[in-house]
Amino acid sequence: MPELPEVETIVQALKSCLPGQIPVKITCFNKKILHAPKNLSKVLPRPITGISRKGKLILIGTPPYVWLIHLRMTGQLWWQHKDTPLPRHTHLIVSLANSDHELRYADVRQFGYWQIVHESTLAQVPFLQKLGPDALDITPSLLQVQLQKRRAAIKTLLLNQQCLAGLGNIYTDEALWLSRIHPLTPANLLSSPQIDKLAWAIRKSLQRGILLKGSSMRDYLHPDGSKGLYQDHRLVYSRQGLSCMRCRTPIKRIKIQGRSSYFCPECQKL
Repeated sequence: MPELPEVETIVQALKSCLPGQIPVKITCFNKKILHAPKNLSKVLPRPITGISRKGKLILIGTPPYVWLIHLRMTGQLWWQHKDTPLPRHTHLIVSLANSDHELRYADVRQFGYWQIVHESTLAQVPFLQKLGPDALDITPSLLQVQLQKRRAAIKTLLLNQQCLAGLGNIYTDEALWLSRIHPLTPANLLSSPQIDKLAWAIRKSLQRGILLKGSSMRDYLHPDGSKGLYQDHRLVYSRQGLSCMRCRTPIKRIKIQGRSSYFCPECQKL
């Protein structure tokens, strides 16, 4: 599933081609993908004024409307010439005025969705209401507020988008390794120095991911079809049996609520 660095990379790529474009037609082959006003003439044609991100959510502004795109597990956005054959599992196409390119959405498992809402109702979107602070901007004090009095394993809480928005399995493991915290540590037992280091580690791991254009391990690709590089620079994630980069102890894997978690049993003692 694309995490914050992958979504941020997509947003930055779209910023180079979408602002100023005018969507004139949305062709949707799968009704469950698109949630929008029945009369699309209210929405189209309106120029795109900006692209941004909240957690793992992509927002495209066409005032007074906002398009929300959630890629979920296997969603892909493609920026392609209209004569290019459609990618497999394409479910939605945005045609643009005076452009030889299209924005296309493909999704193998069809868990992702597009939602178009009026700016005045944006704050009322349930998904956005539940989002916690953005992980890329987390501070020790804010992280302390999110974790205090919560006995759940720190890995579980960091994956909870209502606690912290943007983190997924890969960068959570990377941050916990950087901060030397075992993924099963109860959140309320973390000391102030540990929380300080964890906040730094979360930002650091996400910044590395963005710098390397994300991790293309399964479905994630850039809108032009190229791959990210983070999978070649992982610190701990999916390195089971390989030596820890700090102490040379073999990396272990455990399951936490059905999710694989990778850690060093020497550097990250419970």
